[in-house]
Amino acid sequence: MNENVHHDDRTVNMQVKSLSDNEIQSLLRKYGVRPSKKLGQSFLKSRAVARDIVAAADVTKDDTVLEIGGGLGILTEEIAHRAGHVHVIELEAGLARALRDLLREHENVTIVEGDALVVALPETTKVVSNLPYSISSEITFRLLREHTFNQAVLMYQKEFALRLRADPGTQDYSRLTINIGYQAEVDSLMEVPATMFFPMPEVDSVVVRMKRRTQGPRAKRDDVFHWMVTGLYSYPNKTLRKALRIWFRNIGVEKSLAEEIVRSCLGHLKGDDRLRNISIEDLVVLADSILGSIEEGNIPDPGGLRSERVS
Repeated sequence: MNENVHHDDRTVNMQVKSLSDNEIQSLLRKYGVRPSKKLGQSFLKSRAVARDIVAAADVTKDDTVLEIGGGLGILTEEIAHRAGHVHVIELEAGLARALRDLLREHENVTIVEGDALVVALPETTKVVSNLPYSISSEITFRLLREHTFNQAVLMYQKEFALRLRADPGTQDYSRLTINIGYQAEVDSLMEVPATMFFPMPEVDSVVVRMKRRTQGPRAKRDDVFHWMVTGLYSYPNKTLRKALRIWFRNIGVEKSLAEEIVRSCLGHLKGDDRLRNISIEDLVVLADSILGSIEEGNIPDPGGLRSERVS
């Protein structure tokens, strides 16, 4: 049976060994679980996809791996075969029971029953997860903020993944793109069709590799950068000048200050630049100019606003 990923088109081969819908439904009934559309619960069926994800993460016995949302354990089991240890955080009590039963022969698996947005995150070298779609943004920012992973291989809804790594000037370039791109490098690895899940979601998924950004300019204060991006990119189709004026008005700052800020960035930015066209590098210049006005007392200090609020 062909269980390969066609890396030429980076789409998973459809002819793979999978759990049947009936097998998944039987397990869900056994453990009293009803898939929640609100939570974006869909269960991966293909063991071949799980193997390809773990292979992409280059998991070895030297790795301790964090998985968020273990589901019925198809991905967990593949990680356990390769990793030294796996920590799985699962919110659903029934699924946590299922994982304990289905993975009972794997002594290197720890099941943590709880909310991945709240529970303490164990220290691991890697994160490998088919993330619950309902918390994609929040959990990604929490991982970047609080975890020390050296590599994360994560599955997202396709639309979300496109926004993660969009280029300036495209419709998908957004506040999310900027706040993630400021902190991490993201590469697409493979596309996973919706048919690989039960219940079948409305959209396909994409697996990405995420590593912390080590090159490129940084703002003098990260909190000012993220605060500014949140304020401006509430109006992504506006020009820089118009967005600055609206944001300043909303935070009680004289909108005339927008012109002063624009002038201070000449050579990098112009007032009529569209926000969707502005690179992260030029936004760093803008953030440092705004910091100058904060230090002069013309703009209020965000006072340590953190990135989880600006995703």
